[in-house]
Amino acid sequence: MPATAENSLRESAQLLGVLADPARLRILNLLRFRGELCSCEIGPITGYIPSKISRHLSVLKHAGLLQERREGTFIHYRLARTSDPLVKRVLGTIDLLGRTDEQLQADRTALSNDNCC
Repeated sequence: MPATAENSLRESAQLLGVLADPARLRILNLLRFRGELCSCEIGPITGYIPSKISRHLSVLKHAGLLQERREGTFIHYRLARTSDPLVKRVLGTIDLLGRTDEQLQADRTALSNDNCC
């Protein structure tokens, strides 16, 4: 296998590895549903402690999946714009899961309430 093909496959495997965590899937599901969230909105819905949320947001941001916007002391996250077809398909899969998985549906319902700081 040529080096460029190996690198491409490695990058795809890394992306899939980032997504292979229920906490990150829950966070991405919320962002797909709402569009943008303050980090403080995630805890009341997921029950995760701030350090866990921060760690997972950092992993998602490092993978190029998230962008952040600061507003005073608060950080708001949204999905990064991408033309990568794999990322688009993965996010489409999260939409499908959001419509079929009970936990992700419950998260979306909880998000309907005002949970912001």
